[in-house]
Amino acid sequence: MAERLRVAMAELQRKKAKVGWFESAKYEDGTPVAYVAAINELGSHARPFMRPTIQERQGVWRAVARTVAKKVVNGDASVDQLFDSIGLQAAGDIAKTITDITTPALSPRTIAARRAKLANGGGTIGNLSKPLVDTGLMLNTLTHVVEE
Repeated sequence: MAERLRVAMAELQRKKAKVGWFESAKYEDGTPVAYVAAINELGSHARPFMRPTIQERQGVWRAVARTVAKKVVNGDASVDQLFDSIGLQAAGDIAKTITDITTPALSPRTIAARRAKLANGGGTIGNLSKPLVDTGLMLNTLTHVVEE
């Protein structure tokens, strides 16, 4: 058991979970989804979704980590599974925050642009006035990875 714990601790030091949008996530025009997400999180008309989620849900993520860490120590789970569990939970929580945001309301110009795009075959999914969800690409490409 001591050896398994030592190995697990060493592996914990090397690995991490990352949550967000990665290199392959791009809009049709080549714009990285991560760039759009950053503008929405931090820009002048921000609708933050990552920072509030981290603030509100980090206790849940710690609880997930504790639960899976016990399994790692007992040999019933791997360190990768530990970080994968945390990443899945965090990505799901951030996605939920994105879907829950309704304010500040979109400007009439943004709604008009969405209507025009929709009329030209571009897609708005759901409500035309829903902030942060136009094509759904940002929401659908939010993911996590486990890295060394």
